[in-house]
Amino acid sequence: MLRPGEHLSRRAVSCPSGEYGLVHQHDGNVVLYRNADSVAVWATGTNYQRAVRDSPLVSDPDPAFGRPGRLALEEDGDLVVYAHTGERLWAIGPQREPVESLVVHDWGKIALKNEQGHVLWESPRAPKRWDGWNSPADGHRVRRGQTLRNASLTSANGEYQFVVGEEDACFLCRVDGPVLWHEPIRRGDGFALTADGEPRTVRPDGYALPGIVGPAPDVRAEALLVTDDGLLALVDAHDEILWAHRPKPLAPAVPAKRARPARPTRPANVPELPATEEVPVVRTDFSDDAAWAATAARTTADYFEGEPDDEPWSANVVLVDDRRYAGLSAAQLTALVPADADWPLLVVADAHTMTAPEHDVLVVSLDEDSFGETRRATTGALVEMEINLSLANMDWEDFADEEDFGLIEPMNVENHPHPPTS
Repeated sequence: MLRPGEHLSRRAVSCPSGEYGLVHQHDGNVVLYRNADSVAVWATGTNYQRAVRDSPLVSDPDPAFGRPGRLALEEDGDLVVYAHTGERLWAIGPQREPVESLVVHDWGKIALKNEQGHVLWESPRAPKRWDGWNSPADGHRVRRGQTLRNASLTSANGEYQFVVGEEDACFLCRVDGPVLWHEPIRRGDGFALTADGEPRTVRPDGYALPGIVGPAPDVRAEALLVTDDGLLALVDAHDEILWAHRPKPLAPAVPAKRARPARPTRPANVPELPATEEVPVVRTDFSDDAAWAATAARTTADYFEGEPDDEPWSANVVLVDDRRYAGLSAAQLTALVPADADWPLLVVADAHTMTAPEHDVLVVSLDEDSFGETRRATTGALVEMEINLSLANMDWEDFADEEDFGLIEPMNVENHPHPPTS
């Protein structure tokens, strides 16, 4: 139950019978699970960051990872899901009467109720299911005969949580802090202590396997809990630790960096490209002078966002019409880029350019992280690419989607050139 002013963050609340649990997940989604089979019967759909199983953990470069949002029942009765930034991702409200509580019902729905217990809003009711998993832990420890699934345990000092039921993982984290370790589990699995204190991993159908997050310890415990120093532990009746999960130290995660392609060997007896401030448009096909003239006109023309009265856009390019570059590939041309050139890209007018109706060009990235990558672009798109890449307003990846190798079209300007204004 939540009352106005309270919230859930990477925690869960269950219905009185324990058959259903409402979970605020690490990924930001809020899900009502049926504990018997781990079926999600309702969700807010607010998963704004990656699930725990997809992360390289504490040193993850993603700034959102490890900063949970929350499900809050506001003082005014609004039920709101927040991102870690405070952004409202989902909300229900306002209600026609003051809200007294958010409750999880035994028949599989959540409801906002007023002081008299009348329902002001409720989620759809879940279909009835096997009533196993109905002896849940209290949120602090799993005692003999109790289970833990789609739920969490919080240390007595409130600093650590052990969370079970987020997709295919269980994990231990600091409250309002990073994930410290996680272990894979099968979807729908949970944990239990038998009546005689044996720890078990339990399948949705009740089939039990020895152990909890690792090899089965040979102990008979009174409870499973999270200690004040962040250990998942089995303890005796006096809370003395009988066993604790001690994961291997985590190596710092290094953000993956795309390998830079090796630069090709410079073609023999071919000079470097001219060392100009402008980006070169290199002609490599000499089959049609008229087509080259049209290409040259389009690449040096002015382009407009709307009416010609607007400020024109034009690429800072220079035409390179030299038969010594005939037939060279984009890769070979990159080997001819002068060492002191400060070009963000290279433009190639090849055989495709000469025959294309609008003389689309081949653009080649000279950025360190994407060096040598190529895409086809309209001459209007070339203008936007040259301007924004030269000013470092955008990156190559902003234009060249890794999953889309189609023609790059302009974002703002119209692909209809006008003669240069100067």
